[in-house]
Amino acid sequence: MQGKTLAFALAVGAAAIVGLGMAVLFGGGPPAAPPRPRPAPAPAPTSAAMKYSQTLFRGLVEQDAKAFGVPAPSPADWAAPFPYFDELPARRTLTPGESVATPHLRVSLVIRREEGALGDHGQGQSFRADHLVLRIENRLHRHLAYRVATHVADPARCEAKGVIAHDAIALAPHETLFRTECLLQRTARLDLERIEVIELPPLAYYYVSRLDPALVLYDPRTAAGHASPKGHTCPQTLSWREIRDGAARGDLAWRDLIDFYARHNCDELAFFLGYRYRTDPNAPLPARPPAADAGALPAPDPAP
Repeated sequence: MQGKTLAFALAVGAAAIVGLGMAVLFGGGPPAAPPRPRPAPAPAPTSAAMKYSQTLFRGLVEQDAKAFGVPAPSPADWAAPFPYFDELPARRTLTPGESVATPHLRVSLVIRREEGALGDHGQGQSFRADHLVLRIENRLHRHLAYRVATHVADPARCEAKGVIAHDAIALAPHETLFRTECLLQRTARLDLERIEVIELPPLAYYYVSRLDPALVLYDPRTAAGHASPKGHTCPQTLSWREIRDGAARGDLAWRDLIDFYARHNCDELAFFLGYRYRTDPNAPLPARPPAADAGALPAPDPAP
């Protein structure tokens, strides 16, 4: 009997302890709910989205205009087509003293005594000799990108010619420059093959002048001595072989390259093969290649 009483007392005590614990645990109501998880942070913009942001692009244009000391173009002016002109209807031959005038340029052939050099790439012994020199004058009060393509009878004789520092890509309003074509030959003549110009806003003039002309369809013979009026030369972010081969196939032209770099800072964006001379003012800027993230051109190859 005593054993049953002791067992009953232990059971009652255990129940009391459990009841007291439950009272303490739930005396203030059910436990507080865990804190609601915070929403996941918004994904960070990708590098491509940042690179082709219209807001950042506009800010860069305004920043560059200030750096070059020219008025910032309005968005409408920057988006509008830049007038292009192919101004030589047929091949022309010039002899010293003759000139050809187009609506934008006056091109004359003169003889000047300049310093040349023997050896590879003109790095050998220097000498002074008569040269065929092209005088190129901007007839207008406008900034121009230009390409005057020429041909000489014996290009091998031009390898030792001297060079005159000049902007081989663009002209300031009413600017006149000189470039050497070749050493004076027995047949003192020069063939004009093509004259192309694009009218540009001032900032675009500085943009394109920073290009390496040998990479964007200029003849190295006539582009030698290129000097940009302001700013360092553009980094090589394109494949000149792709550009050359594309032009040979007729897939792109000089005006496509110049129009792209007239609108885009070459430190930030590189030409892609699908870009064409801009005719639609409503097309987006900056221009974005179809495969922006993967890249549209192979890695740059060594300069020619």
